[in-house]
Amino acid sequence: MIGASAAAAGMMAAGPKVLRYMGTAGPGLTARIRKMGKEWDIVEYAHEKGLGAAHTSLPLDLNPEGIAKIRRQIEKYDMRLTVGLRTAKSDADLPKYEAAVKACAEMGGRVECVHDPFSGRRYEQFKSAAEFHAFDAVCKAAVQRVEPILRKYKMRLAIENHKGWRSDELAAWVKSTGSEYVGVCLDLVNNVSLIETPQQTIDTLAPYTIFVSFKDVGVDFYPEGILLSEVAFGEGHLDLAGIVARFQKKDPKMLFQLEMLTRDPLKVPLFTEQYWKVYDDKSPVPPRDLAMLLAWVRNHPPKRPLPQTAGLSPEGVLALEDKLNQECIDYARAYLPTLA
Repeated sequence: MIGASAAAAGMMAAGPKVLRYMGTAGPGLTARIRKMGKEWDIVEYAHEKGLGAAHTSLPLDLNPEGIAKIRRQIEKYDMRLTVGLRTAKSDADLPKYEAAVKACAEMGGRVECVHDPFSGRRYEQFKSAAEFHAFDAVCKAAVQRVEPILRKYKMRLAIENHKGWRSDELAAWVKSTGSEYVGVCLDLVNNVSLIETPQQTIDTLAPYTIFVSFKDVGVDFYPEGILLSEVAFGEGHLDLAGIVARFQKKDPKMLFQLEMLTRDPLKVPLFTEQYWKVYDDKSPVPPRDLAMLLAWVRNHPPKRPLPQTAGLSPEGVLALEDKLNQECIDYARAYLPTLA
């Protein structure tokens, strides 16, 4: 990372260009949010870092002044947003949902989409495939419920591949809506936890992608499965320049929201019996996919030890989080010039 930091430092001295097509998201800044408290402002942070976007949410009570403040910020800084918004799960939730979508639509075209991850990790959230299928039906009904609102305000919904649905399942879900206002937030690495290589996930979900949850990945084995870890750009195994080029060809204004999660490596216990109980004939894992993933992990050992937070003080975790996020921004500025 020394080369990226040095190159970025040289650009800073000359006045760095804003990375117009790159932003940042709260899950990669949890230590900072914890330290700074509820008043901390991710839009201001992104602007200070020279980023052209942020992933944020509206005030919970949808108060007009809070919404107006966000609009003033993004107009002043010439920024765009993706907005986290939970999808209405019942008819009673629709009025508030519509008010939130309307507020996003009235921000001068600067909100690219609303975003919902829907699930947690399938293999932790559910104890059986039947539980997953019941949840799947509820989520699909929710999207159908809100689609007329999305269409009314011409606001897209990006469903994230958040370790709940395998990529072919998510693609089929999006297609089944028949709506141009339903697509995908593509997390480049989440589906490793569901027995897919990153390339398989990218290839499957690329046609439906509205924005990219941008990160690099390191992987390794542990006795019960696979370790999965976000790492600083360039320290992992993704062709970031190729990914940017591919999605900018699809949409020249595509946003890449940095999500550099700083934590202990995520354990994916795919060598355990319980892990496999959330799959069945209706939601299978082809043996080829398992073989391809294991080969990919074997052939891509970590370039350096995966980041760890165990044993660090809160201040130490924040320092590491700040360091890794800055390294990603420096790398993007030095080696991903089309993001500017």
